[in-house]
Amino acid sequence: MTLQLETQWPGWSSERTLVLPIPPEVWKPPLAPLELDGLEFEPKDELHVTLVGPALGRQIHETLGERFRTCAVRAAFDALDWRFTRTGELLRLQKTVRLKSGDQYVANSIIELVQMPAMAKFHHALGDLLGRKLTVPPPHVTLYTHGRDRGIGVPSTAKMRAWTRRRVSPDEIVEPMMS
Repeated sequence: MTLQLETQWPGWSSERTLVLPIPPEVWKPPLAPLELDGLEFEPKDELHVTLVGPALGRQIHETLGERFRTCAVRAAFDALDWRFTRTGELLRLQKTVRLKSGDQYVANSIIELVQMPAMAKFHHALGDLLGRKLTVPPPHVTLYTHGRDRGIGVPSTAKMRAWTRRRVSPDEIVEPMMS
């Protein structure tokens, strides 16, 4: 089933990311924690698709002037149809996060891949603005996290494959009965 979003320019975050929020009436966030593979995953209280992650966001902000950046990126965003289709394909990702201090920790996420044709078109347009070809991140929605509230940024299909611990059956994600 294709889901239609009423898309308005979401604007850049303070972390220089660009995320497309998914309203709860379109896709409800999970309600309760989930135990999987001996880990307790916390549900995300809001769902979104990350269109521009922090690394690319920094590059766009450093390369393009502020006015041009906002106008050109917004024009590319506004020109696209941001409908998407849930695939039901769930993955458990695991990544070791290294901090600037040298410390590290392990972060886990459960994501659902989505089909979103606009993602590739948007990254092609961003690549044109930057004068180079960009890797298209796999469109997905983070549903649960463990070890890191904000989840794991997935900048490429190659990274997603490297961080995938296993596929998760939809039957393993059971919401509690509401009374």
